[in-house]
Parts: sequence; C-alpha cells; structure tokens
Amino acid sequence: MPYDVADKHYFFQGLFPAILNLASNAHISTNATCGEKGPEMFCKLVEHVPGRPLRNAQCRVCDSHSANPKGKLHILDFNKRAGSEKFSEIYFQEMFHFFCFETEQHPISSAIDGTNNWWQSPSIQNGRQYHWVTITLDLRQVFQVAYVIIKAANAPRPGNWILERSIDGTEFRPWQYYAISDTECLTRYNITPRIGPPTYKRDDEVICTSYYSRLVPLEHGEIHTSLINGRPSADDPSQKLLEFTSARYIRLRLQRIRTLNADLMTLSHNDPKELDPIVTRRYYYSIKDISVGGMCICYGHARSCPLDEITKKLQCQCEHNTCGESCNKCCPGYHQKPWRPGTLSAGNKCEKCNCHNKAEDCYYNQSIADQKRSMDIHGQFIGGGVCLNCTQHTTGINCEICADGYFRPHEVSPYEDHPCYPCDCDPFGSLSSVCVKDEHHSDSQHGTWPGQCQCREGYAGEKCDHCAFGYRGYPNCLRCNCSLVGSINEDPCTEPCLCKENVEGENCDLCKPGFYNLQERNPQGCTECFCFGVSDVCDSLTWPISQISDMTGWLVTDLYKARSVQPQRSQFDGPHQISINNTEAVKVLKNTYYWSAPEAYLGNKLTAFSGDLKYTVSYDIPMESVDSDIVSSVDVIIQGNRQILSTRAAGLSLQPYEEYSNSVRLVSENFIDFNTKKAIDREMLMTVLANVTHLLIRANYNIAKMAVYRLDSVTLDTASANVIDLSSAPDVEFCECPQGYTGLSCESCLPGYYRVDGILFGGICQPCKCNGHATECDIHGVCFACQHNTTGPFCDQCLPGFYGNPSQGTSEDCQPCACPLSSAANKCANGYYGNPLMAGQSCAPCECNGNVNPQEEGHCDPFTGQCLKCLGNTAGHHCEKCADGYYGDAVTDKNCHACACHVNGSLSSTCQHETGACSCKSNVIGEKCDKCLNGYYGLLTGLGCVPCNCSQFGSVSEDCDHQGQCHCVPGVAGEKCDRCAHGFYAFQDGGCTRKL
Repeated sequence: MPYDVADKHYFFQGLFPAILNLASNAHISTNATCGEKGPEMFCKLVEHVPGRPLRNAQCRVCDSHSANPKGKLHILDFNKRAGSEKFSEIYFQEMFHFFCFETEQHPISSAIDGTNNWWQSPSIQNGRQYHWVTITLDLRQVFQVAYVIIKAANAPRPGNWILERSIDGTEFRPWQYYAISDTECLTRYNITPRIGPPTYKRDDEVICTSYYSRLVPLEHGEIHTSLINGRPSADDPSQKLLEFTSARYIRLRLQRIRTLNADLMTLSHNDPKELDPIVTRRYYYSIKDISVGGMCICYGHARSCPLDEITKKLQCQCEHNTCGESCNKCCPGYHQKPWRPGTLSAGNKCEKCNCHNKAEDCYYNQSIADQKRSMDIHGQFIGGGVCLNCTQHTTGINCEICADGYFRPHEVSPYEDHPCYPCDCDPFGSLSSVCVKDEHHSDSQHGTWPGQCQCREGYAGEKCDHCAFGYRGYPNCLRCNCSLVGSINEDPCTEPCLCKENVEGENCDLCKPGFYNLQERNPQGCTECFCFGVSDVCDSLTWPISQISDMTGWLVTDLYKARSVQPQRSQFDGPHQISINNTEAVKVLKNTYYWSAPEAYLGNKLTAFSGDLKYTVSYDIPMESVDSDIVSSVDVIIQGNRQILSTRAAGLSLQPYEEYSNSVRLVSENFIDFNTKKAIDREMLMTVLANVTHLLIRANYNIAKMAVYRLDSVTLDTASANVIDLSSAPDVEFCECPQGYTGLSCESCLPGYYRVDGILFGGICQPCKCNGHATECDIHGVCFACQHNTTGPFCDQCLPGFYGNPSQGTSEDCQPCACPLSSAANKCANGYYGNPLMAGQSCAPCECNGNVNPQEEGHCDPFTGQCLKCLGNTAGHHCEKCADGYYGDAVTDKNCHACACHVNGSLSSTCQHETGACSCKSNVIGEKCDKCLNGYYGLLTGLGCVPCNCSQFGSVSEDCDHQGQCHCVPGVAGEKCDRCAHGFYAFQDGGCTRKL
C-alpha cells in the first residue's frame, strides 16, 4: 500500500480507526415499553400540585398500538370522555380543556434513531416491577468501546442501575454501577463509592458512583461513562484495558426510578396501584438517546474500518503487513518477529522473513530467536522466522542452504535465482551424494570447499573421481605398499619403501621397539617411549580426550602462593568469568600476580601431555586513568616436583577493552626453566606433570591502579577413560611397567613398594621389607603402621610385653608374655597400657599418632591408653585431631596451624578442624572471615557487614571501600554516588552532565 514517507507514525506508531457511534447500527431491545398493554397516561414530574394553573400540557398518552404514532395536537373534553374512555380513573372537580397529544408511541428504537423521539418505560402506576427494566444493545460484532452516553428525555435520569458488557450475549460483566446515594453503593452493590466525578485506579476497575443519579435536572439529564479516558494506560492501552473495553452486547439494568424525596415514604410503603395516579404516573424511565463511542478492534494495525456491504459489518483495512478479521496475525511470509498489537508508541509492524526469495511463507519459532539462528532482511540475526517449502533446491531456516546433493559456489549469493548446483559426486569414490554445501560448511585448513564430495578412503578430487596420493587402480583404488605416514618415498607406489628414522617394517608402517605413536607430522615417524626411564615398551593411550573446565575455587596469588586474594563474580561477569580489581589485589600482592588454578587442574596430569590449555583474558581501565602502561611477563607457569616451568614468550601485550583467547600446548618446545631461562626436555616436563602443585595464569597486564582484570573459560585437554568421544590422545603414552611399578608412564610404585630416595626418573621401586607386618613404607624403606604386635623400622621387633620372631612373616609371630601375677608387674610401663594383673592380658603400646614425647613420663594413661600430653597443637583420645583453634592433618602431615579467624569477622576463634574454615558473621566471607560480601562493608565494626547501597545510576559497581564510600562514575559524588559533583548537573542513569 502506498504511503507518505513523511508520515512517521506509519513506522513508529500504531494505527487506529476513528471512533464511531456504534449504537446507530445496533439492534436494541427492552423488556418493557409504555403503552404495550394499551394506552396509558403519564405526566411530567414537574406537575404534582393539584389546582396549579397550567400553561403547557404536562400529561400525555402513550400507546404502542397507536395508528398515529407521531401524534396530533387537539383539545379533549375529559368530562365528555370520562365515562366511555380508558381515562375514567382521572378525577376532575370541574370541566376544563386540557391540551395534550393524541395517542403516541415511544418504542426502544427511538433511543438510537438520532431523532427527538424517545423511549419510555411504563410508569410505576402499573406496578412496582417497572422499577426493574432491562435494555440490551447488540452491536452485531465485537468492538472496543470508549464511552457510553445516555440522554434522558422527559424524566430524571435513572437512580440505581448497572451498565454491563458481554462478548457472547450470555455472560455479562459490569462496567460501572450507579446509585441514588453513596450509601446505596455500599448497601445495594457492596462497593465503596467513588466520591465526585468518576475516577479510576486500575484499567479494569469497576466503580460505583452517585454522581449521575441526582434528581436535578428533572428532564434532559445526561450520563457520561468513560471506559478508557482516566484509566492508567489510557494513552497506551494495555491488554487488560483492551479486554475490559471489548464488547458486542451492552446491557442497561435499570433497578430504581429516581423519585422526589417527598414521595419516597409514600411509594415505599404502598402498592402504586392503590395510590393516587397523580403520584405514580409521574415515575417512569425515558431515554431519548444512547450513544456508544467505539471503534473496530484492529489491534493498532488499521487506519480505517469501513462497512462491508456484503456482511454489513465494519471490516478492518489492515496495514503493517497484518491479516485477519481484526489484523490479529501476520500475513503469510511476514513472521520474522511475533505478531504484537500496535500501540500509540510503537507500530509493531510485522516483518518479512528473509527466505532469499525462495519461499512464500514462514512461521515464527521462539527457540530459533533465542539461539539467534534466523537472519532478518537486514542481515542481522534478530527474530525467529523459519521459512516454509523452500524452492530451487534450497533448505534451512532462511532457505540459505542447498538441499542434499546440491551446493552453492563461493561467488554465488543465496539471493540469486537457482543458486544451487548438483554435487555430481562420483558413485565409486564418494561416501554419499552429499557434498560441502557452501562456504560456511567448508574448512580450508582441512581441504574442504563448496562442492567437495566426501571421499572414500583412497579417493580424491572434488568429485572423488580419481585415486588419492598413495593409492592406485581407479575405479577400485587400492593402497600402495609404502605407508604415507612412515615412509619418506616421494611416491608411495614406487618401491622399495624408505622408512623414517624411528619406523620399520616392509611397508614402513610399524614403530621400532622403544617407540610409539606413528604420525605423519613427526619427521622421525614415532616418538621414543619415556616411561620415566624404567621401560622401553609402550603404546599410544586409547582413552578419549575430555576437558577440565572449572571456574570455581580460583585464587589470585603471587608466584609462590604465599599470599592470596579471593576473586569476584559480579552481575556483569559471565557464568564462566571471574574478575579482580587491581586496587584490592595490590593491598596484599605486589608487582605481577596470577590466577591460581583449583584442585581440578592439579595433581598427576600426565594425561594432559600434548593437550591444550585454553583461556580468555581481558581488562578494563577507567577512561580518565593517566597512569596507564602495559607490562610484560610470562603468561603461564606450571610447578611440580620442585621444578618451575614457564611459557617461552615474553607474554601478551594486551590492550585494555580487548578480549584475547590464548592456547598453550603442553609440549616441551613451548616451555623453559623459569629460573635458568633455558630450554627444557621432555623429561623435565613429564616430571612436572607427574605432580602439578601450581598452575598459574598471568592476571595483570597494566600498571593502571583502577584496572579490573578478568579470566574466562579455562579448559585443559586430558585423556580420560570415563568419557565417550570419537577423538583420542595418541601422544599420551601407556607403558608396560616392570614389576613393582604402575602408572601410565611408570611414575608410581605399586603398594608394598617404595621409590628409593624418591627419585622419579630412573628411580627404583623396591619392595618394602616389613616382614609381612605392614603394606607401606617411606622413600627410605621405613615401614608405616606395623601390625601383629610388631615394631621397628622394618617391623622386625616385638612390642614390649610380647615375644617371638617377627621375621617369620605371620600374624602369630609375636605372642603375649606369660607374666606372673605379682606386685612386680602390676601396671604397664611408660608408653603402654592395659591390665597385666588379669590372666591373658598384656600391655599394648599407646597409639598417639606420633604427637607425644615418648620419653616423657605419663604421656598416656597406663590403663585406658588415652593420650594425655598431645603435642603439635593436637588433641583427642589418640592425639588424632587438631586442637580447638587449630586445623590441618594431625596424623599424616602433622601440620596443625592456628585458625587465625578474623577477630571482627568470625563468630569464634575456632574453625573446622580439617579445612580451617571459620564460622562467619552476617554478610562476611572468606576462609578466615576476613572480608565482606560484594556490595557490603563494615568488617571492623565486629557486627557483621552492612550493605553499601551504592546508587545504581552513579556508581561503577555495587562495591564500596571499608568505610562505605562507593566508587563513583566521573562527575558523580557522595558516599553513595547519589548526587552530581561540583561542576556537573542532571543526575541520571550513567552519571551527570558537565556544565558548559
């Protein structure tokens, strides 16, 4: 449809038809009309005093069956007619002439015909039931109704009544209640009255008002009911307001005629038929006009709504690419975004799907929109249009992909006519008839391009129509004898085969003994078995590759992890991102500091050999920083087995606001000795990987004080037997270890063996000589936890109180001594416990886990064995745990350290015995309870931390310093960053504006 480009509202605002008087085309009905049962006289309310001189006729006749509906003015002599006409109930004392109209009709149609005629109900002279009269308008279709105006005729406006709406004509709901008084609102309708002119608090609020039920004026009064204006969303109607104002049927339920207060008592206690007609015939309803202002429901997508001459209904002329009876859906082919109603502020025009001119229709898919997979006509991935029935051998969300068996060449646009060409894959050499469909599916690094067919092994060419290098005999291509991977022949089909240095076999397809992992990229063919120097038999590990990806538990530390700072997770960080503010880091750490990896990345990582360590780093600095300068340092440091390795390069020169993804392959060529700066060999790298204790990634890249550094998505490739994947890790060796050794590279000893002097490379695993009384020993062969009542470095002695020969290697080697029951042996010696006075009992050594002085007298109870003088900050029956206020491993590592819980941040000085975690006060975090949660401060008060309450408009983040001062954006001041600084004005989202 043509439109004026200057008509901005066509693009940016909804379109709405003009508001019409819907009543003029409606069907109207009522359950009571005057004169239906015969002529009846009625009088205006102004005439109620007998004997009052009359200037104008105030009483008339209503007759629905009158042959002269419009009436004719003439004179009646009531004395002459009193005995023969139906007006004999009118009593006159004397004869006089009375001006009146001859019988007249007042049908309900007069209320909407636009003339001065009116509808009138029977007066209550005919019975009190005529207080209750119902009028119903059928608008013939559903409209959005803006207002209803009712004009009374020759009687006051109705007293109590309800204005109702309905869609189906069966279920009616109230629009508004009207009552004679505010009290009537409560007593009759149970609604709190709205005092004064009607007002509305909600879009669908139904109120009760007495404003339009006042007695004055006695005639020609008006009732104005606004259903849109005055409501909260009147300027931009909400869905709730649209539903509230939608109606086909409008019903007026009249429930009480407005009467004079002087007549109220009389009418309330008497049957109107028993009263003087001069009173009761004055009370009736009369309406000369009902106007219903409304418009077609076109949902903001039509300017006009003309009458359809066929259906006799108003029909929306839809625009904005919408269709449907009410413009309530997008037209075919225009579903890039979901249909939405137009509003006063937004047109919400239906947008054409981008089907590259290959489809006529489409549909909207929210999941596609969320995944940003549908391209719009502007080339942006906004919306969720999915094309239907793509033509010209195309398919895909936007008909942008060629169908199976077709491809689109690099230089051909998807908008072109017939852009897809047949693949024509060779039936002998290709796996299927499908080829690479377009440049988005190609991979130049792997030699695939649009039109490239997927070849069987031994075939090559775009159509797989000839033998590949190293094969011969098309169409039945067979491998040539010489291995492409292991030979150095220029033509593998020319014999004899010449093998690479570490390769053997007639066809050069086998690794020599002591080598593994035949690879084409390896100039020597195979890699020498490492196996920590104890074996030369190995093969490639067949486990799949998995990735370690854990962004929890990271710390910011110095090189040796002597000090650390907890990183942050703010609302601006991604789910796999952590950050650290330099101002917080430099309080604890100096110079260069690092991201320190958690446990998941540590320990035995020989399975990560030749794998990739990948991560993303970035940082921001304030725009006004003047102390900005890039610093250099190594990017990755790995520590293990008393060795420190670092990456070779000087490190990234990362600019602020840039995001850089780095990848470091764990091979010796990429690392140097951190201390000597010399190149390393495979032995040193494998030694470190056998027990990684620290994995550090550089954190700071600039000297700017206010810099914020970020780390994102750290992954480490490792081989794992617990995953299912098609890829494998052939560079990781799997050694055949000698007796006593275990591990992928024979890096460990079997249980019952020990690594002599702890030497890893070339180290010897010897059996522990514990005479069968212990299973483990240290690197010097000293046995742990001797059993069977034995003791000594090799479990070669019986415990005191036992005798025998421990070297026999049985559990019965040491037997209890048969001591006599005498006073000379009435208690156990120092360091032993038991009751030797009882037959068969003996003294056993106290088990204090090495945490007592065995020479000190009374270090354990001689009867119960309880340890009494625990050393090294230990406690417990056997000195088996750290004492209160200390944590660590009291048994093996014997490293009970003081809890050091922050005196202001922790609930007590004690901590969890194993981990050292303190119990923190409210909003306090940290292992030592030494810092406030992000967005809190006040640690030193000793009462817990309180919110910073930084202004979301004026602060850089939700954090503040220890005194509660928030970090303000430039131009903003105040402790909470909630006002403009001197020289700035207009505090708002984003800060303040500098004064000119």
